[in-house]
Amino acid sequence: MSLRVRLALLVTITLGLTFVILGILVYLLMGHYLTNEIDRSLVTRAQEVVRSFKVEGNLRQQRITLPNVNVFSAPDTFIQIVDIDGFVVTRSDNLGRQSLPLGPQTLTQASEGIAFFETDVVGNHSLRIYNVPLLLQNQPVGLLQVARLLSPVQQALGNLRRVLLLLGLLLVFIAATLGYILARTALQPINRLTRVAEQIGEGKDLDQRVPYKGPMDEVGHLAATFNGMLARLQRAYTSLEEAYRAQRRFVADASHELRTPLTTIRGNVDLLRKMQVRGDAMPEEALADIAGEAERMSRLVNDLLTLARADAGQEIKREPLAVQPLLQEIARQAPFLGQAAFIATGLEALTGTMITGNRDFLKQLFFILLDNAFKYTPPEGRVDLVAATETGCLVIKVRDTGPGIAPRDLEHIFDRFYRADAMRGSDGTGLGLAIARWIVEQHQGQIGVESTVGKGTTFTITLPLVNG
Repeated sequence: MSLRVRLALLVTITLGLTFVILGILVYLLMGHYLTNEIDRSLVTRAQEVVRSFKVEGNLRQQRITLPNVNVFSAPDTFIQIVDIDGFVVTRSDNLGRQSLPLGPQTLTQASEGIAFFETDVVGNHSLRIYNVPLLLQNQPVGLLQVARLLSPVQQALGNLRRVLLLLGLLLVFIAATLGYILARTALQPINRLTRVAEQIGEGKDLDQRVPYKGPMDEVGHLAATFNGMLARLQRAYTSLEEAYRAQRRFVADASHELRTPLTTIRGNVDLLRKMQVRGDAMPEEALADIAGEAERMSRLVNDLLTLARADAGQEIKREPLAVQPLLQEIARQAPFLGQAAFIATGLEALTGTMITGNRDFLKQLFFILLDNAFKYTPPEGRVDLVAATETGCLVIKVRDTGPGIAPRDLEHIFDRFYRADAMRGSDGTGLGLAIARWIVEQHQGQIGVESTVGKGTTFTITLPLVNG
């Protein structure tokens, strides 16, 4: 059974039960009202009859003179008077030869001097009877019975039952129809959502969205949630595709970078073997090439290991660190990286400045940037290390006067194994800046680059200060 049918059935059952309960209440209230109306009319008629009684005689002997009860009777109202023993004294002519029901229990209750109602059946007719004890000197001497037929009430209640039944059937039909229409209308966005999901599942088109324009109710929230999920899936799928392409590029670049030194080492090993067979002396150049390429592979493997740990979610252990001693040590060692002039400024103003960082990784970060700066700066050029504090931050710039980086390469220089055209002749692996960015991010900092072709490049690192 579909959800649409279940919702329509639920609406029908709910409205049907509601109408049944209301119908029963209306029926019971109407029956109670009509019965009360008959009871009130019987009481009124009985009071009229009692008021018409006359008490005659002296103080020692009194008797009741009965009125003509036919005056108080009506086609559906019957009057009967009996004595204390149950014998009929008088009755209305409309009773004919019939008498109102009178049992021992009725006489017993009448002897207590309290008026009461009872319902009885005479032939095929139901009667509502009001029994009023007749008292003389506070002693019961007889019983007045006033009765009315209940057939008008029963007929009215019968008509009401038929009306309620017809209305109930009509209401059930209307409820079923409206319930089905409402369920179909309410479920249209869900049907569209289902179709979109099926289309996405078949065509893997994550650009689609559920076209919902209704109110932000439960269905609206469902559509919005589904669209949000599609957007997140699209971003995740795009990121996954980019990561997959980057992984393939990474593997290809790593294989290429490793293949070159391995080829060099293998060639030199073959050369040394041949020279050993001929008895020639081993040339120092071949040994130097092997050592150099082995060192290059070692650096590459270390860089790859660092990035692999970064990809695995490794976090750098950090602790409060004084900035000035660290940068002074880096400034002393930096001139050995190249022949260009080196100037460090702003270090004297960092006394007492603290950051939360890892000394070894920060040294690696700055030496990566300084090594690149010296590598691409000519001997007559200059490399600057500029440090300063701004609002809550430590700002360090590494500036060179090298050839600069073309605008098309700036957005890729932090990618792994990426090297600009002007740098492809160098002996780097293209992993240094990727490692530098990871170190900065682990320190909750930022790294940026500005470059002008022919004038030089400036890398800016911003790190948060302790309690800054």
